[in-house]
Amino acid sequence: MFDKTDIRAAVEAGAISDDGAKRLEAFLKARNDPERMLDPENLRFLSNFNDVFLTIGIVVLMTGLGFLSAIAVTNVLGLSAISEPASLADATALADRLRLAIIISPIPLIVGAWLLAEYFSGKRRLLLPSMALSVAIVWASAILGAGVASFFIDPITTAAQMDREVDAWQIVTGISYAGFAAAAIAAGAIFWRFRLPFSLFLLAGAVAGLFYTAVAQIAGIGQIGSGAAMLTIGIGTLATAIAFDMKDPTRSTRSSDHAFWLHMAAAPQIILGMRGLLLGSGFAPASMTDATVMLFVLVAFALLSLALNRRALIVSGLVTFATSLWFLVNELGGGGVNTLMLTALIIGGAIVLLGGGWRTARRGILKVFPQEGTLGRIFPPEPA
Repeated sequence: MFDKTDIRAAVEAGAISDDGAKRLEAFLKARNDPERMLDPENLRFLSNFNDVFLTIGIVVLMTGLGFLSAIAVTNVLGLSAISEPASLADATALADRLRLAIIISPIPLIVGAWLLAEYFSGKRRLLLPSMALSVAIVWASAILGAGVASFFIDPITTAAQMDREVDAWQIVTGISYAGFAAAAIAAGAIFWRFRLPFSLFLLAGAVAGLFYTAVAQIAGIGQIGSGAAMLTIGIGTLATAIAFDMKDPTRSTRSSDHAFWLHMAAAPQIILGMRGLLLGSGFAPASMTDATVMLFVLVAFALLSLALNRRALIVSGLVTFATSLWFLVNELGGGGVNTLMLTALIIGGAIVLLGGGWRTARRGILKVFPQEGTLGRIFPPEPA
């Protein structure tokens, strides 16, 4: 069994020409299930169960390597037998050793994960193991960056500064900047070296972290969940995803995979941002009116997903949609098991109908959009 991903890989490897690939796709479209064979979001995370087996091994190995590195560094630096410092000089020396441990401990994990990525990502192109390794590299790099930043904090004045909220918050934001910046650099390096689409999801998350840190430093941490910040970074990520999609309206190259993960990163932030603008916080409880408005907003978001041909946007908004619908059903006479039953029936039925008639629904939506030009590339036409 093979799908569109295999055809794309065969073209990139030179095993089949572009013209031959188009003829093969045309043949597959005439088969019984063209939706499955030629779907633009048909991303293969697994080639076989060995990928799952291998990924479990990678996760366990990286966990063990992380603990081994931390324990070894702790013992070498003499931190395993910490006693209460007798003077300010002793406290300063201890703080320096702790910071040095934070810097050194992630290095073996980064090196080990990168060497494995050279084989599993660079040579064998195994997606799920590559995703696990990229998470390990980015996470360890963030810790390393935060450790380096901590050395720029004066250990003699830190204790005094921590008693004042503003100074303590500046210390936290400074370390956050370094951690997110290191994570972004690591994710960018993974994308540059291996062209792993999932690394763009990690890169988008790190860039969002930098943006939220700046918002928290300038306007206060409460502004992160107020809506404007999340909506801004969400729309920016969505625009980047659409830019990748515009390069590939037929969803036949790797740009489509890159766009998929950026859509996955954008959607939750857009939903929480809209919720924050409506309720004052992306996590605040909604009133009857608020839930109704939010429901209409989510329906509009679903229509946008249809036009863009990206189910990932709908999936990312399911939790908020379910929460708003639950509240409305409960207020309109549900309660307890009845609310659960009706909410599940409505959401499940809508997903099944939309999933089964996705192409038909798209054809109806696209009637209001031009089929050519810029909009034709943003909202690609649905084949007959």
